[in-house]
Amino acid sequence: MATIEVNSTHINFNEYEYLNLQSLLPKLQKEFPFEKYDIKKLALNGQVIEPNSENPLLIRPIEKSDHIIVNFTPVENQLNDLSDDLSQLLDKILVKISVCADLLENDQNDIAQIKLTKIIEAIDIFIQGISYSIKKLDIQNELPQKELQIHLLSVLKAIYNAQTKEDFIVLTDLLEYELKDNLTQWKILILPAIKNTNTEN
Repeated sequence: MATIEVNSTHINFNEYEYLNLQSLLPKLQKEFPFEKYDIKKLALNGQVIEPNSENPLLIRPIEKSDHIIVNFTPVENQLNDLSDDLSQLLDKILVKISVCADLLENDQNDIAQIKLTKIIEAIDIFIQGISYSIKKLDIQNELPQKELQIHLLSVLKAIYNAQTKEDFIVLTDLLEYELKDNLTQWKILILPAIKNTNTEN
């Protein structure tokens, strides 16, 4: 019989009951509902598989010798870790914005532009993480994230225009005031709400 290991517990089952991994995972959903648990790891004979990918191993027939590992983790645990990571990321972004603004004030524009590109990439990662957390907790209507995101997009557009025109005075002001202020609002209004809601759940 094939063997499945779910959160370190070994379960023997008849491989003929399930066509493949795609048909097996919904069976496990009864014990680990997807709205409360995420699949942290899925592996077949030692090979890690992304559950939502198009990996052919997901649809190949389960064989008698197969060893399947599925590790579930509660969503709230992941969100706690993610909330902490996002808070740390935001702190780093705010520091880097100050550094970038200082470089611009000292006419080190080329170095500042390189750093600014990395800052914008980090902001994108931050927003993706925030959006994921809010969606998981289903608190979209309770927080002003849409307004903050619209303002953030307008600030980033203004930053891009200032870069294009090489107007480094305006660019410095946008970084020091507009961008910093917007991101600080995420820190004050959004991150604590995510943390508190997750704790209450």
